Amino acid sequence: MSQRLLPEHDVTDLIGLRVVLENAAREIGESDDEVSVEVPDIEELAAAADVARCLQPIKLEAKELRVIRKIAGWTGVELADRMGDRTAPETISRWEGGQQSMGGYAEKVFRLLICEELAEKAPGVGYKAGAIAHLNVLDPWRGDKEFRVPPIRFGRLRMRRADHSLICAYTDPAPLPRAA
Repeated sequence: MSQRLLPEHDVTDLIGLRVVLENAAREIGESDDEVSVEVPDIEELAAAADVARCLQPIKLEAKELRVIRKIAGWTGVELADRMGDRTAPETISRWEGGQQSMGGYAEKVFRLLICEELAEKAPGVGYKAGAIAHLNVLDPWRGDKEFRVPPIRFGRLRMRRADHSLICAYTDPAPLPRAA
């Protein structure tokens, strides 16, 4: 059996958000014909992708809302409850189905709820609540209907926690270029 660290591996289909791993996935050759790819700590990767995507200053797409909610482990009803009295489960369904656009305030609340829920599961992603409060979210689809959210890029890094224990974590994605 042979193993090889992949310099780059797209895990978008696995996570549901556009994510590329750098030097983190392993190709394992079972035999000459069979090759599989091992991605370590998929739950942590999904949580890191959620938090990182919520920190990007790009409007969340309808399909991303559903993926992000599911990674957090919430039903539409649970998300509606967390969003507050003004948000009905039907509204969540319309947002996720693309029939209704999520307003700016609701999107910030959504991002904050997700990050607060998943930040501990994503220790390598630098999250502070204030970052979302001051996030200037852009809607690139207004000027370019073909725009695609750039992939979040992660590597694995050994980190030391506050208690001095060592862990491996998915690292912060590279910052996105600022829009003019």
